[in-house]
Amino acid sequence: LAALDAGTGAATAWNPNASSGVFALAVSGTTVYAGGNFTTIGGQFRDYLAALDATTGAATAWNPDASSTVWALAVSGATVYAGGAFTSIGGQTRNRIAALDATTGAATAWDPDASSSVRTLAVSGTTVYAGGDFTSIGGQIRSNLAAFEP
Repeated sequence: LAALDAGTGAATAWNPNASSGVFALAVSGTTVYAGGNFTTIGGQFRDYLAALDATTGAATAWNPDASSTVWALAVSGATVYAGGAFTSIGGQTRNRIAALDATTGAATAWDPDASSSVRTLAVSGTTVYAGGDFTSIGGQIRSNLAAFEP
């Protein structure tokens, strides 16, 4: 994980030093959310998901503690959406997709319960889109792609 100078392409001093792969990034204000299969990042223990200071690269106190790999992230307002292979996150059972409070890291009541990994997420207006390996999600048969109200 690195930040690059937009003009030269050279790496900047920003270095959260993830212990393993980073597969997803989302930015909101001065916070960079990172998901992957790391267990340390930004100088702290963080299982698979972290919030990083955009200036220093240090991990913030935000710690949803995912149980497995996070493949996808999207941010909308005060909500961080995460997709992956996890079965718990933000202190709750959530199968492979979750909405997290951007301040506390706690899982919200939103629970689409995907049958298999969620690998990509996007938010547009009032719709959350999810793509992945699932055959059911949100209590409906959906092969690999679904849309939800947040």
